Amino acid sequence: MGKILMRAASLATGLALAVSVTATAELPASAASTCSASFSRYQVISKGSKGSQAKAMECLLRKAGYSATVNGSFSVHDAAKLARFRRSVGLSPLKVAGPRPWSALLSQGSRPALERGDKGADVLRLQRSLRALGYTKVTLTSYFGANTVAAVKSAQKKRGQKQTGRATTAVWSALQHGRVAAVPAPKKAVAKKTASRASSSSKGAKALAFAKRQIGDSYRYGATGPNSWDCSGLTGGAWKAAGVKIPRTSQAQYRAGKKVAKSDLKPGDLVFFYSGISHVGIYAGSGNVIHASRPGQPVAKIKMKYMPYQGARRYS
Repeated sequence: MGKILMRAASLATGLALAVSVTATAELPASAASTCSASFSRYQVISKGSKGSQAKAMECLLRKAGYSATVNGSFSVHDAAKLARFRRSVGLSPLKVAGPRPWSALLSQGSRPALERGDKGADVLRLQRSLRALGYTKVTLTSYFGANTVAAVKSAQKKRGQKQTGRATTAVWSALQHGRVAAVPAPKKAVAKKTASRASSSSKGAKALAFAKRQIGDSYRYGATGPNSWDCSGLTGGAWKAAGVKIPRTSQAQYRAGKKVAKSDLKPGDLVFFYSGISHVGIYAGSGNVIHASRPGQPVAKIKMKYMPYQGARRYS
């Protein structure tokens, strides 16, 4: 009788431990709730980002197998998980999410063949991924319509694939590994009566808009895009996007253009720093510049006051 009671007590203890483990163990990533990740525009997410898009990024990372905290406040811990995800798909391990990391996370999962007329959750997953890359005509309807076909064809063209408009395994693979470059913002038509006044301010705004889209890209010495930049490579690329070709190096860029007083800076002007004009950024307003600084640091916006100012130039 005593042995029976001892076995019963042991069994009860084991059951209690099992219940305790089940109650306290962390749930697998696949058990995370469905992520609310449908947005008209996907913002750059980094340490300190807050709100619904930060929460969506955390949720997507968790579903991808990374233990992010889904609370709408993107922490240092979350940023580290983002860097790990980026490395896992072949992107540089930065702690910033721009269009390509968003697209890679949004498209994670199976790779079903999809074509015009298809409907369902996989179509929505595809549409979110394309929308994050800047395909603004793609609506998140879960229906594979004409705009989705056009976006898939464009992505296939960027990758050198046959432009069928069908979501093949190759299309899914490119999206899931962040290998489809983001599309530039659509150009706005200019009214005829103002076309003759396409001045430095409008071109400067275009140059700045280009630079903003590169925030989060990696730094690489001598790089001129599309995914890595050095300081003058970024500023040259920005002004090229505005239709103005400027010299390649920071020193040559300083010698070109019109001299601008620090008090008269406008968005798009190039601002030069350090003795010997060894660094350049593009003015972003309110005392800020966007620049590609050094290895290990992504393209970012920073206060001018943190670097020794040497001068500024305007190019139109």
